[in-house]
Amino acid sequence: MMLDVRGLKPPQPALMILENLERLKTGETLEVLGDKPFVDIIPKLEEAGYQVELNKVGEFFVLKVTKTEGSKELKMEVEECDEELKEITEDTNVAKLLKAYPESLDILVKYGFSPLQNPVLRKTLARTVTLRQAKKLIGMSDERFEEMMKELKALEKM
Repeated sequence: MMLDVRGLKPPQPALMILENLERLKTGETLEVLGDKPFVDIIPKLEEAGYQVELNKVGEFFVLKVTKTEGSKELKMEVEECDEELKEITEDTNVAKLLKAYPESLDILVKYGFSPLQNPVLRKTLARTVTLRQAKKLIGMSDERFEEMMKELKALEKM
């Protein structure tokens, strides 16, 4: 399996790697082409028992991750969001929203934020993006975003 993460800003490359690792069977390799040397994720991969190889090819890096017999599911450490959520706005952090209003997950998924169905991505991606950034990530229209914001704001009144 081949993955190209060149030009993507963190945490996108790590999230895409995690998502693709879940599909690997023992003995299969994921090759990832990137413009940075993957220094953040390599120690976590090795700790989880994956076989990891990194090569520089021209100005790019190729990360080869092979799932071994002893590979464990990769867990990303996540600090809990303990700040209270006073109001739901475009700049609301998705993890804070999910913590304050767990029922917001269904609304977000309904509007196309399907990666949040994955618990690992929910813990990693959600804490790094605001609703506005998530809108851009999935290319949601302004009209649809406004509809979603109305539904989310209705949670504040409950």
